[in-house]
Amino acid sequence: MNSSVAIQQVNRLIFFAALYTGSAALLKLAGFIFFLWLARTLSVEDYANWGLLYAVQTALTSFGLVGIIEAVVGLLRNHRSPDEQKRLLAAGNTAFLVTLAASVALALVVWVMFAGHSQISGLTLSSVLGAGALLAYSSLQAQLVRLEERHFASLCFSFFLPAAGFLGSFAAFFFERTVESFFWGACAGLTTSMVGTWLCRMGFHGRSRMADARPILLRVTPFITVAFLGWLSGYGNNFVIKLFFDSSEIARFTFAMAVSSVMQLVASALNQVWSPRFYRITQEMPFEHVEQKNHDFFRLQGIVLGATGGAVIALYPSLIKLVGGNLAYYQSMDVELLLLFSAYLILSPWWHCHNYFLAYDKGSIVMKIVLMTSIVGVVLWLILMWALGPIGIYVGFFTQMLTRSVGILLVARTYWPVRTSWDGVLSGVVIMFIGFAASRV
Repeated sequence: MNSSVAIQQVNRLIFFAALYTGSAALLKLAGFIFFLWLARTLSVEDYANWGLLYAVQTALTSFGLVGIIEAVVGLLRNHRSPDEQKRLLAAGNTAFLVTLAASVALALVVWVMFAGHSQISGLTLSSVLGAGALLAYSSLQAQLVRLEERHFASLCFSFFLPAAGFLGSFAAFFFERTVESFFWGACAGLTTSMVGTWLCRMGFHGRSRMADARPILLRVTPFITVAFLGWLSGYGNNFVIKLFFDSSEIARFTFAMAVSSVMQLVASALNQVWSPRFYRITQEMPFEHVEQKNHDFFRLQGIVLGATGGAVIALYPSLIKLVGGNLAYYQSMDVELLLLFSAYLILSPWWHCHNYFLAYDKGSIVMKIVLMTSIVGVVLWLILMWALGPIGIYVGFFTQMLTRSVGILLVARTYWPVRTSWDGVLSGVVIMFIGFAASRV
């Protein structure tokens, strides 16, 4: 009986793990297609404005819940009884109200400083902030209820609510075809779906005294800089680009990031499949056998990512011509895409080493590595933009990812005899260059 129950529990976990992975991949794929449609439809100036507003939304989503879940997980060992854990989760909700309020204030300051002259209405900016706040709250709820192993409720918050936001954006943009409609629709879709979860009493809606939330807020501080640097290395870089270049470069970078997200999609899918098995075999096999399997996997990942990037780059000019519209403006971006795709490929050593730090309970060291390599990478990025002009945006992005991989590799080798799969990375780069040459024919 016990073995039967255990098997059922394992099967249940596998089922929900597949749902989490599949739903995340579906959202990323939908976002990829939708963002390309935006680029096809909107003018370069409008697409640049959309990129800035979307950067504000992602900032609010990132900073609104920064470090809260990590702090709650770290405090769980001191809150063992069900009642104590309920109070801890309630304190997480209270801490979120503080971090969200601070994030909204920061987003408004950034917008006024860098883009206050843009012809964006107060209603649109409010919709951007509302959508970002609701996505942050949805992500927080998904993770809180997951800690209680309420997986169906977690999927509702991690998939159905963001999907409702996408559907709202799609419907509004389909009829209006404006930057403003994208964010109005997103806010409306998220609000409607959020009301639905409240009516169904999904999520964890408890609140606590501010004194109970203080231990969480104190633990959040180290994560703020990491979150900021992570945002800055993505869509947040649009605000930096605005300091150096005109709006056309913001539009080009936003588009290139949308296209290169296909590499993130493939890499995430591969790692989500491999990581659970890796964590298991570290407990069952000698290190040298684990490292050989890890080495083999990341060699394969390098080749797969290279083939993916090479195929996209090779087909890119033809696909742009086929789709048409305002995408014609971005047709000459094959070099930029090659640099972005190569940057994601060069991250393979990062994931290779990152898994060891998590498996051996050294996650705090990873945060320090992220902090130091991000600071160095961002400084190099700024220098390259200043020295090389617009192409420096993409050379700098590649340099930042290379810095991150080299940094974690050097630290990892002080703990374990890790052998990075550079042959897989090199093979992937060669395949992408073949795709790049094919795109020029």
